Amino acid sequence: MTNSKVLPRILKLYRLFTEGQIKTLAQHEVNPGFSKEDRLNYIYFTLPVCLNFQRSSPAMWQSALKTWNDEKTNYLFYPEKIVETEWVKIQADLLKHKLALQKNKHTDIWVKISTTLNTHFGNDPRNILIKNGFDVSRILKFIQGEKKEWFPYLKGLKMANYWLYILNKYTNANLKNMHLISIIPDTHVIKSSIKLGLIKDSDPKAAVEAWSRLLKDSPITPVEMHSVLWNWSRNNFMPKV
Repeated sequence: MTNSKVLPRILKLYRLFTEGQIKTLAQHEVNPGFSKEDRLNYIYFTLPVCLNFQRSSPAMWQSALKTWNDEKTNYLFYPEKIVETEWVKIQADLLKHKLALQKNKHTDIWVKISTTLNTHFGNDPRNILIKNGFDVSRILKFIQGEKKEWFPYLKGLKMANYWLYILNKYTNANLKNMHLISIIPDTHVIKSSIKLGLIKDSDPKAAVEAWSRLLKDSPITPVEMHSVLWNWSRNNFMPKV
């Protein structure tokens, strides 16, 4: 399907979403309600992202909030405390509210990125952004290329873009070059992309490339379509466009 045929459908879908005609969950990324500029707010929207694969994203965020609200487990959101805590205790506490589901892999990821923040960024994700001028292009290059070994899973195609998307949405980051954040190729975005005829099969890279081409000269950035497509898929592609 050519861009000239599909783009009007996309614009209509976006309009229907903004008008509230596509049913949405009350809130996807449930959180403690920190001030946008708070260091803990940045940490809360960084560490759980790294575990948000092969699972229900809303359920993961519910687990993250329960973990924060539990005074016995909320130390997990302080990198400076993680590096002083036994690995087996971290594992048990990540599992307590099901923030971790893959007990070894998820624990390793949480500890590695916490250690990265502690060793190189003063226990503060904001310093990653500052180092790279709050520029999406530079941040992606940094975490996916130059220092990719520091950021397991966060460096991935889905996670890196999702991370920057929610930082810009829930913090005061005010990132530059937001149009360079790709669409987040999760299950629902892939299904919607196939439904719209943009791709033929479940290929995340193909979805990213298709949406980038389609929206290059439009008033909508690819990442702005994420919530639209995610909710449209969950509503069995209703309304029709």
